[in-house]
Amino acid sequence: MKKCVNETFDKFNQSTKIETIPLKDQPIGSLMLVKYENFGCNLLASLSYIKSVNGDSLQIVLRYINEEWMFLRNGELRFVIDNENINLNSIELSSDNTSGRVWEVAGYRIDKSLLEKICNSKNMAIRITGSKSNEDIVQKNCDLFRILCQQFYNNVFDQTKYLESTEKSLVIEEKGCFIATAAMGNYNHPVVMDLRMFRDNWLLQRDWGVSFTRWYYQHGPKAANVIEKSTILKKITFYMIVKPLQIITKNLK
Repeated sequence: MKKCVNETFDKFNQSTKIETIPLKDQPIGSLMLVKYENFGCNLLASLSYIKSVNGDSLQIVLRYINEEWMFLRNGELRFVIDNENINLNSIELSSDNTSGRVWEVAGYRIDKSLLEKICNSKNMAIRITGSKSNEDIVQKNCDLFRILCQQFYNNVFDQTKYLESTEKSLVIEEKGCFIATAAMGNYNHPVVMDLRMFRDNWLLQRDWGVSFTRWYYQHGPKAANVIEKSTILKKITFYMIVKPLQIITKNLK
């Protein structure tokens, strides 16, 4: 069985917290529901279950990162599950904008029966609302959220259920910078993200850039497979290729 949760014990509160395990290919260890055009901006979902002497608490946690406030604390998490409408009020967990970017974290309390309903759903739609804006989640990401819930349920409540889901990936596939990812060891490393932004906003706007990108997608993975197996090659690639390229791309923006 694949382990999909982390478990921590707080001896001061005599409580155990179980939450979705961080994914190495996703920021903050959450499922990306929305990826915005602005660099590093997204809307993420995770699950958390706290067992304590004062009672248990199960909730969906949303993290919103963008340049403008959504004000999740004044909104709802809305589901249509097999034609049944379910609205959940938000609980503000934290918010901040001191880094030049808005960070909002909100929780939505659910119970085990609602989690089961999500896991067993045939058709599900999700809308996230705030007082300033709202987001309708695309169907493929609603399906991934169902898988996230199934994995969580299997690991926390019943290891005999949803066995097939525990082996499914929650990473939203996107063609990336293969060589840079191999050198940095992380698809979401800031350097790799810089190069992806350069690709999307500059390189792919030119005919020769489109041709080069197609060629790179064909041959890049082969080089990346060699680089990622060698610490020395990773360092050489970073200093000789990745870092100079990052500097050049910043000057071309």
